[in-house]
Amino acid sequence: MPKTKLVEAKKEELAAPVAAPRLAISAEDIEIPRLNVIQGSSEIDGDEGALVINRTHTIMPTGGSLSVIPITAVKGWAENVPFGSNEVARVAYTADEKQAIAEDSDFGTIEFADVTLLIPEPEDIGEDAADAFPFPIGETSYAMGKIHVRKAAYRNTFKRLGLFQAMNPESPLCAKHWKFQADQATANRVSWYIPQMTVTKVDTDPQVVDFVSRIIPS
Repeated sequence: MPKTKLVEAKKEELAAPVAAPRLAISAEDIEIPRLNVIQGSSEIDGDEGALVINRTHTIMPTGGSLSVIPITAVKGWAENVPFGSNEVARVAYTADEKQAIAEDSDFGTIEFADVTLLIPEPEDIGEDAADAFPFPIGETSYAMGKIHVRKAAYRNTFKRLGLFQAMNPESPLCAKHWKFQADQATANRVSWYIPQMTVTKVDTDPQVVDFVSRIIPS
C-alpha cells in the first residue's frame, strides 16, 4: 500500500471523536450549599425572615414563598445544650448513638433533620440572585440547597415529608412540588421565623425525577 494512504488512514484514526473525560462521583462527593432563614441573631446580610443560599443570595424575601422539590431528608439527634453554653453538642444519626448520648448527658437530646431541596428559579427573581440557579434541567434552571431544621421547623418540614412518604410509599420523595415559607413567631417579646413546607398537587417534571435518581440513587 502506498505510504500516502497509510498516512491518511492514521490521520482519520487520530481525528475520530473521543468522549470528553467525566468525573465518577457518588452522592457523598457533592457539596450542597446551605439554606438559611435569616434570624435576628444570624450573622448573615439580609432581612430577617428571608431565605438565603450559601450566605450570599437571597432567593425568597421576608413573607414570601417558594416552590421547592425535596430530594432527601436525613434525621438525627443533637444534645440539647443550652444556647450560649460552652459545651459542644454531640450528634447522633442512629438510635443506638442517640441512646449512648442520652445515658450520660445532662441535657438530653432533640431531633433534627437536614433536608435537601431542589428549587426552580422563580420568574420574579432579581438579577443578583439569578446566579444561584446554575443547574438547567429541561427548560428550567434550579438551585440545590440543604436546610437544617429543629423543634417547630422540624415538625413543619421533616414530619410532613414523613407523612407524605407514609401515604405514598411507592412514590419518590421528589414526586411533588412543595410550598416553602417562613412564618414569624413571637414569645416574650422575641420574634423568630419558622420554616415550613406544604405539599401541593403539582407533579415534578420527569426530567427532574431522573436527575434526582442519577445523583441520589435509592
